[in-house]
Amino acid sequence: MTDVLSGGDAARHLDHDAVDCNQALGKLFEYLDAELGTPDSELIRAHLAECAPCLGEYDVEVVVKNLVKRCCQESAPADLRLRIHERLTIQHHPLATDVRPDA
Repeated sequence: MTDVLSGGDAARHLDHDAVDCNQALGKLFEYLDAELGTPDSELIRAHLAECAPCLGEYDVEVVVKNLVKRCCQESAPADLRLRIHERLTIQHHPLATDVRPDA
């Protein structure tokens, strides 16, 4: 069986013979974010349907993800956004601040 957590080319895709809990949990965030290909996503879905402990972990992660999404919807004030943009522009183009019009 392929060990998803070990890295390398063999770990990029789940073993299509079976998925163990380590593999399912190792790919859980990718599954939640819809970043898995169809075959791997179906394997994780099938594992979650048959494994109560992994399904419980999935449920917890869904709740946390939704809570973070709901609580982090504030946006920065316009003047703060402008100051950050100006600073980033200055850092990216340091000579832009040294150029002065001839007067």
